Amino acid sequence: MKKIIKLSLLIPIILCLFTGCGNKEDFDSNKEKDVYSFKYNDLEITPGEVFDKQQYAGYNDYVELPSCAFEDTDRAYTYDHYEITTYTLNKEERILSIYFLDTEISTTEGVSISDSINKMLDVYGNNYEKNDNLYTYKKEDTSINFIVENDIIVSIEYSYEIET
Repeated sequence: MKKIIKLSLLIPIILCLFTGCGNKEDFDSNKEKDVYSFKYNDLEITPGEVFDKQQYAGYNDYVELPSCAFEDTDRAYTYDHYEITTYTLNKEERILSIYFLDTEISTTEGVSISDSINKMLDVYGNNYEKNDNLYTYKKEDTSINFIVENDIIVSIEYSYEIET
């Protein structure tokens, strides 16, 4: 009788080891999110994530402005080829956007300012929202935005959509 009880206690533990424990919500919350992130050198910058000043050190310029949309101050950190704008939510500084400043960098997928609209369409496809000359591709609560003039990309920005 004792062997049957011990075995019945071990079966759930063994199943848990091979199939994973926890409910579906726990499993889903651990999945990698499908968002737009900008990769520069060894740094991955994702809109909406916490802005860690040590991780994002090395900026050339810094500006603070009182926020008209958030609880604290908006900040802009200018680096060699891009600018990160942050906002404060629940006393945490978070990344609102990454704006490209020149043609020296490209999106994670290889599109740069001065590339043709055809390259953008080849890389990102036709699943965009268009408003005048602004093309927006969305993944979850992030987007990548391209401004196109005369079939040439003149502006690229990654951004975070904040729930209001």
